[in-house]
Amino acid sequence: MGEDTAGGGTPHIDVEKISSELKIRPEVYVRIVGSFVNSLPGKLNRLNEALSVNDRDQMRMILHEIKGTAGNLRLTTISAPQEVMHVAVKAGEDQKQLSRYFENLNTASQKLVEYFAKMLSANPE
Repeated sequence: MGEDTAGGGTPHIDVEKISSELKIRPEVYVRIVGSFVNSLPGKLNRLNEALSVNDRDQMRMILHEIKGTAGNLRLTTISAPQEVMHVAVKAGEDQKQLSRYFENLNTASQKLVEYFAKMLSANPE
């Protein structure tokens, strides 16, 4: 994997390593990650709305979207808690437990958004 969560669950994205694995230029990888990071709040809002009405089909669809992109981009900070929630939705776990999984995913997403913003400010194009 190319992304680690250094002490305390803080994301670290090894842009050079991941872009090399994906056979794309680092600046292209950063642009793609940026697009994904910018889309996360909207996806999570939709996921939370689906959770509030217990719309499991919608939850599965949104979680699958996150899974595909996060996995392809090697963003384990997001893909790990997403997978836990996705499995729980499929297994029919209760809404209270799904809310806990959502909070874990939301926290991980916020950490990724914050990390990416700091990374960009430290390395402006």
